[in-house]
Amino acid sequence: MAVNEGNIDWVVAIVALLAGIVIGVLIRHFSGSQRATSQKLKQRLAETELELKELRENVNTHFADVTTLARNITRQSEELQARLDADVSALASDPSLKRRPNTDALEESEEDTGALHIPRDYADSNGTLDESYGLRQKQENHGTDPQPPRY
Repeated sequence: MAVNEGNIDWVVAIVALLAGIVIGVLIRHFSGSQRATSQKLKQRLAETELELKELRENVNTHFADVTTLARNITRQSEELQARLDADVSALASDPSLKRRPNTDALEESEEDTGALHIPRDYADSNGTLDESYGLRQKQENHGTDPQPPRY
């Protein structure tokens, strides 16, 4: 019997060793796949951050270009207006054209003030917000108090 018990111990030890090796291989396999997934995610995050940085630089460049173009358009329109004013004053024989830039400016300022007005909380005269609105004045020529309405 001592021989069989020794063999059983060796069999149990070998099975435990094999089970440990299988468990170790499985753990290594699953942890390795998580590590690979983690590396892929880190790489993707770095690529996304790089794209975001490039987009921000492109947006900043775009806004700088648009600002420059808007300034150029404004400057060119002012130069054009100045040239037109100079040409009108030098070449136009019609006196109404010579006065036109001033009247255009006045008309534009009148349109602006006419289109926008400050809201107010009162009426000009006898409006719905007037204190005496809706009140009847006493008729002194009849001398009698008005009768209450009949329903």
